[in-house]
Amino acid sequence: MADVIVAGGGVMGLACARELALAGREVLLLEKGRAGSGATWASAGIVSTHGTAGRADRGGEAGLRLRRASFPLWPGFARALQEESGLDPEFRETGVLLLALDEGQARELQAEPGTHALGEGRWLGAAELREAEPALSDRLPGALLLPGGSVDPRKLAPALALACRRLGVEIREGQLVRELLVEGGRARGVRTLDGEAGAPAVLVCAGVGSRELPGLAPAPPILPQRGQILSLDARGIGPRRVIITPEDPYFVPRADGRLVLGATRELAGEDPRLTAGGLAWLLTSGIRVIPALAHAPIEETWTGFRPLSADGLPLIGPGRLEGLFFCAGHGPTGIGPAPASARLAAALLLGEAPPLDPAPYDPRRFG
Repeated sequence: MADVIVAGGGVMGLACARELALAGREVLLLEKGRAGSGATWASAGIVSTHGTAGRADRGGEAGLRLRRASFPLWPGFARALQEESGLDPEFRETGVLLLALDEGQARELQAEPGTHALGEGRWLGAAELREAEPALSDRLPGALLLPGGSVDPRKLAPALALACRRLGVEIREGQLVRELLVEGGRARGVRTLDGEAGAPAVLVCAGVGSRELPGLAPAPPILPQRGQILSLDARGIGPRRVIITPEDPYFVPRADGRLVLGATRELAGEDPRLTAGGLAWLLTSGIRVIPALAHAPIEETWTGFRPLSADGLPLIGPGRLEGLFFCAGHGPTGIGPAPASARLAAALLLGEAPPLDPAPYDPRRFG
């Protein structure tokens, strides 16, 4: 029997399973589809102390604190994954530009480093911005240059999965967890379509699917926030850095010359269909920022569902049942906080001193 069952094989489940395996625990990870194929696969992979949601970021100071704890872990995390798996997750510290689209936003952003503690930001005026990123519109008044970069989630997930397997984690794909098994007021395992699996601890990392798992206490108040995203062939056009605007869109360059352009933020259930309005908004907004994208071929379009908690903060830590733990609900910033979130979840499960104050993320804050 495993020491811990991890329910969910996205970036959070895989990162937590790896942490627990490194601590010497026997881990069984159950994933309803293919590991890394859900919200992780759809993500843009922005890694920054600043949220990817602009003014829509509801995580506040506690969300910032989690991202700031995670950001310095990323270089070592990415190197370790490459060494353990032989696969490059393509983590690149390019810097992040937080654009001002007008003079009002420029005034706000120039005040932000002191008032919002985004990090060691440096203001670039219009001329310096055009020199740094020649493809940007010459109508932009400036931008904050912040620490950060990106990882390619479609490279990260396979690297994590292979690293987990080499550390002894048993990964069972195509295993839908249907119910938490409870006995004597504590979690004792889960039931899948193939039967029961027992363990003294269950860690729920199932994203949007966490809310549908009977037996959880508390029941996670997580909603699917749909994001419509596309990528373009921007070789010779696209920026070298990650670019964020205060209310979206964002632009994430990949190593192969693709440019990811995203994303809408819609509470539309789990309808995976793209909409004419969503794509039109993305393209119109993107071309306004980088005019040459009007001539860039569209390579791919897709949707993803961010697991958005009721208050915008993830659920990390113990539930109301003994042996039940959570690491879920990271919403739009799910990739960036992964290393710190996994360390925090593992420490709390193992009864060790947490690496940061866990109180804001305590799942028991919900009824």
